[in-house]
Parts: sequence; C-alpha cells; structure tokens
Amino acid sequence: MSLRAWGRLLANFFFWPLCAIAQQAYIQFFSGSWEALLQEAQRTNKAIFVEFYAVWCEPCKRLERYTFTNPEVAAYVQNHYLAYKVDGEQGEGARLAKQFRVRAYPTLLFLSPLGEQVGKQVGFVEAPVLLGLLKNHYNKVFGRSEESPHSWEKFVDEYRVFFYALLAKAWEAQFRQSFYRWQQGENPEVEALPPTEREVFQALVTWRQGGRTTALQQLHHHLFQNKRLTPNQSLWLGAYALLYGDPVPAEALQWASYATQEDPTGSAYLTQAALYYRLGRKAEAQTALKIAQRELPADHPAVVKLRQLLLAP
Repeated sequence: MSLRAWGRLLANFFFWPLCAIAQQAYIQFFSGSWEALLQEAQRTNKAIFVEFYAVWCEPCKRLERYTFTNPEVAAYVQNHYLAYKVDGEQGEGARLAKQFRVRAYPTLLFLSPLGEQVGKQVGFVEAPVLLGLLKNHYNKVFGRSEESPHSWEKFVDEYRVFFYALLAKAWEAQFRQSFYRWQQGENPEVEALPPTEREVFQALVTWRQGGRTTALQQLHHHLFQNKRLTPNQSLWLGAYALLYGDPVPAEALQWASYATQEDPTGSAYLTQAALYYRLGRKAEAQTALKIAQRELPADHPAVVKLRQLLLAP
C-alpha cells in the first residue's frame, strides 16, 4: 500500500469517530409522516417534541445552531422523546400549524404519545431553558419527578425575577431592549450603544458562541479590573454567569463580591451566596445567605430553594 493510501486510511480511522460524536450532539428528528410519528410514539411510549419553523425565520436558525446542538439537550430528547420538525407554511405542516394554533416561529410543542398537547414555547430559547422545559413537560405526561425537590433548576426558576430586576437597575433602556431581542434569537443593533455597554454586549455574544476565555478576558480584565463597571453592572454580570455560565467562572464571584461591598443589598448577597454554592464553597454560601435574609423575605421561593440546597447532604 502506498504512503498516500496509508494516510487516507489513518485519516478516516481518526476522523470517523469525531464525525459520529458531532452527529450525536444534535437532536435527531423523526423523518416519517405525522401519522407515522404518532404510531411510533405509541409503540415506544415516548413523548413527542415538535419544532414548527419557517425557512425565512432567523430565530429558528439560531435555535438549530446553538440550542439543538447542545449535548445534554440532544441526549435527553434521544432518551425521552420523538422529535419532529415541521415547516408551518408548507404541505402537511400548514394543516398542523392551524390545528395547533401556531402563529409565530419557532413554536415548540410538547405532546403526549397520543399527540395531546401538554406544553408550548414560542421563540428562541437557550439550551438550559429548553432542557428544563423538556423535563417539566415529560414529567407532566408520565406523572414522574426526575429531579430532587431541592434541585438547582428549581432555585434558578425562582431566581430569574432577581436577574431581570438587576438588569433594569444596571443598564439603560437601549441595552435592555437589545438584550431582550438577543434572548429571542434576533440580531440587535449594538453599534449605537455607549462604548462600555457595547463591549459588554459583544463579550456576551462571544461567550455564547463558544469564546468563553476571550469573553472573560474582556469582561474581567478590560472592564471590571479597570473599574469601568458600576456595582450594579458587575452584579448583573455575576447573575448572568450564574444562570448561563456552565461551569460558573470564578471571576463571577469577584463581580458579585464587589457589589456587596459597594452596595450591600439582599439581592447582591443572594447572588453571591448562589455563586459560592456553585463553586463548592457551602460554608461561605450559608454566611452570605444569612446576610441576604436580613433584607429579603425568609419565605421568598428563591431564598427557600437555596437554603434547602445548602442544607441537603
């Protein structure tokens, strides 16, 4: 065998497993008709996950590029659902869109094996959000609880109210509007933002697209350490990292700790406590949570959920 032939053989040997891994890290969609999908769902007793899309829909493309490629999402769908893609403006898809009252794209449906709707989500969602929806609706279908009652996901659900309150305190309306549009999978215009806000936004986009190290360099070294962020802005970035930084970067704790020093609010200490917890520093998390409870109601769901997490073995 020639040297060139050996090279091709070795290349195929090493490249094929990588291709297989890449294909696995994507939701695998059922390719038959709607009736065939229902028959297969009943045969396998699997729930059904449906994406209604349109060819012109940019948020649909972002959903496929950033969310459906998440390994955790793909694995959960593979094990619990039959997934199906429907062009809501073509052929049978138009009939199904009318049947399920689809009025915007993307629309995600969660169905029982019999095709009964148990949940709906409209618009772009990030992978952690979709994973939570998939789990919650699966549990509705089968009456199961796969999560501990003291799960991190349950805390996150309750903490989001603080996240959006911090967003309102940290940034002007133009930044907030751009962020909301971005969360929906759109491409907001950021060139008109003030320099610091523009740099923060660009770093977050870089982070989401996989450039975590570059984004943290920009946020921490160029903005935070050079004192270009207010305490509220630093705290919001810590909250963002808490929700979307998996794993949570150690820098986020510095951002939140700066906020507790400069503006020691209950929400700041709650964020700091949650970051301590995610970084495995439970004793410090308990101390921060006790301080947070001086201002926050002891029965606030986020406070209760975090306290339960800290007390769990």
